Amino acid sequence: MIIGNPYCFAVIFEVVESWNADKTFQNGILFLAINSEIFPKEIQSATLSCEFSELTDSLKNIPIDKRIFSIPVEKAYAELYNLVFPENWDIDNDYRYMISTPSFSDNDYLIFAVSNGEKIRILASHPDYCKEESIHILDGLEITETFIDISDLNKIIDKLSNIDIRRDL
Repeated sequence: MIIGNPYCFAVIFEVVESWNADKTFQNGILFLAINSEIFPKEIQSATLSCEFSELTDSLKNIPIDKRIFSIPVEKAYAELYNLVFPENWDIDNDYRYMISTPSFSDNDYLIFAVSNGEKIRILASHPDYCKEESIHILDGLEITETFIDISDLNKIIDKLSNIDIRRDL
């Protein structure tokens, strides 16, 4: 099922029946279409009964930060990354900016969102992870971005909120 406009922003998902013994977890596929690009780039198993609600909650709670919203894409991505994964252990992680589900982030697909109060800016990339330093490499990243009106995002959220993944699919 596709909810939204894949040329701007859409949620793409489907339960794969052969991956499920029963309806407990509803394993399947989950992708985000961002400016005509699909994330993740390869098929990964997603536990839809968990990730679906996490994604919906994340989309409902995108914070407003007009400064980050307006800066160049590379700087915006780096700042959002550092808010979610601060280097200073004394600073709390601010996961409100991250819309990656666990299956995305477990495979280093990091997708962030920020609002200016009228639009949402979504930034996605697949940075390499340096195990020695426990950090993603942000230099030279290929970042995909899109902008979506809050009213259009709310239509997607409404459709996602009305799906009971265990019952409807």
